[in-house]
Amino acid sequence: MKILALETTRKKSGICLWEDFKVRAVKVENDTRSYSNRLMLNLNDIFKKVPWKAQDLDAIAVNVGPGKFTGLRLGVSAARTLGQILQKPVLEVTSLEALAAQGSGWQIGKPFVWKFSQDLLCVLTDALRGEVFMAVWRFHKLTERTRRSMPSGKTYHTFGHHFKLVHSLTLFPFDRFLSFFQSCFQVQSFLFVGSAAYQYQAELKKAFGRRARFLPNIAEPDARWVAAVGSEKFFRREFKSYNQLKPLYMRPSYAEETALKGKG
Repeated sequence: MKILALETTRKKSGICLWEDFKVRAVKVENDTRSYSNRLMLNLNDIFKKVPWKAQDLDAIAVNVGPGKFTGLRLGVSAARTLGQILQKPVLEVTSLEALAAQGSGWQIGKPFVWKFSQDLLCVLTDALRGEVFMAVWRFHKLTERTRRSMPSGKTYHTFGHHFKLVHSLTLFPFDRFLSFFQSCFQVQSFLFVGSAAYQYQAELKKAFGRRARFLPNIAEPDARWVAAVGSEKFFRREFKSYNQLKPLYMRPSYAEETALKGKG
């Protein structure tokens, strides 16, 4: 199974080629201002690193947001175009899904015993204006019976085998999010990842104390993890045709909000 993954929603954009649970090639673009002009050049460069061609792809995965509006439009437009030209299905991955997979301890392409010491995995990303994008997953520990059925206690199971979504992607003012979490989760332990988890780390520590753990180095989505989550969705047949692909806008853009105020 071969996947091309596109990440264009943050400061650094990237392309990843993925094959059979392994990253085969990655290319990162630091200057997003020229990324739209260099996309085809980057695609040409990255396919030189693998012994197969774009026509051999099984699907195209793209981060559909939330993220920068210009970047979202660019990534979704590129995925649509490639899907149409190559006649391949497309896979929608959100920024928070990619960050959750990265923070979960999933070791891509390696057999390992999955160790996750917290009850919940919470992804928080900065939505500006004192707001955050939030989603929560619950970790399911392996039972002894399940462990005995695995050779040498090792597993290739991926993120979706062990983490179940318990609160879907939502836009919250941070204060409201904190109040909601304190009332709903009074004994559970958390692993917080994402840009807002780092930004509001002091407030989260004060609210949850020892129940809160952080991975501050996991702040922005990465094309490798867009590919990893996309591969799971491909096996679950959660793909779409190119003309069904849409960016995930959680609120109007600044330009749209300004226009609406002008009409008011």
